Amino acid sequence: MSMRMRTLLVVGAAVSITALVSACAPASPAPAPAGEDAAQTEGTITWYTDDDAQEVDSVIQAFTAETGIEVVLLATEFVAQRLASEKSSGAVTADVISFAGAPSVLRLEAAGLLAPLPLSVSESLPEQDPVFVSESGNWFSNQASSWGVFYNTELVDVAHAPTDFTSFLDPYWMGKFTIPVSTNDSSIEGYYQIAQEPSLGKSFLEALGANDPVITSSSGQQVNDVIVGNQLGGIANDNAVWQQIAKGAPLSFAYPPEGTTFSQKYNGLVEGAAHPKAAEAFLNFLITREAAQLLSAGTGKLSTFPGVPATPADRPTIEDGVFFPLPDAQDLVDAQADMAPFLKDAFQE
Repeated sequence: MSMRMRTLLVVGAAVSITALVSACAPASPAPAPAGEDAAQTEGTITWYTDDDAQEVDSVIQAFTAETGIEVVLLATEFVAQRLASEKSSGAVTADVISFAGAPSVLRLEAAGLLAPLPLSVSESLPEQDPVFVSESGNWFSNQASSWGVFYNTELVDVAHAPTDFTSFLDPYWMGKFTIPVSTNDSSIEGYYQIAQEPSLGKSFLEALGANDPVITSSSGQQVNDVIVGNQLGGIANDNAVWQQIAKGAPLSFAYPPEGTTFSQKYNGLVEGAAHPKAAEAFLNFLITREAAQLLSAGTGKLSTFPGVPATPADRPTIEDGVFFPLPDAQDLVDAQADMAPFLKDAFQE
């Protein structure tokens, strides 16, 4: 994999998972179930994820069919913030959490909300780039997304087809292209990476804003607008575009050859989870090839596990990517206060 990344460093205090104690009569103590039996006895887990519900349904169905454990799903954009809010109110319900955005890792670890991964998970992780494995031992990555350029092949002549981010500085594209701007961590993360890239930087973002882009907070809406011709192309998350290409939409997508942004999905066990054994079983399922393929097909994101094919089949895999250096998580946190107003000014919102 041709990545130009720094390994993400996150600091988290190691905490122990509270052991389950079975309440039973003193005269005849019954041993607590172990392993799969314990997971099945718990019977359910609650999973918080920032993927859409329909995108992960196949994973849930496959896990339940294999284990008999039901999954209660909360699928919303700001699951890390939701978990932190629940912690402050003393009403945490999640067992497993999956989310994007490096700053959220720091926040959750600082709040003591991520427990160490069970050994059965950490010792069974597929070998992959070290950037996808936590040095704190509190999370692992299994999916990744990045930005690229796309356009409607029925409306744009190939002479104006975008090949990299700077393509949208061409006067041809003035007012005809869409870019993502959201308040979530991964959006800020993407623009921060561009701002730090010497070949682009903040001056590029200001020039991009001067070419009158259409600002859209949802990548799905971006893609739909280009399909119907409201805009001709734009910069968007790769997964949103490839999902529509797989369905036959008249779109073409390209990763800038000089490099692009990078955001990964973090998966962790919630500290004090009500169903720790069932959660452990679910995390073990998430690192299987079966789950990786289901997620790749369902979410449109790339698997970080080597050898897992992308969807659609002719799409480049994570090993083919050239990515900007992954910034230090604390640097991202520190930059957020400045990046949001800068982007507002640069894009004339």
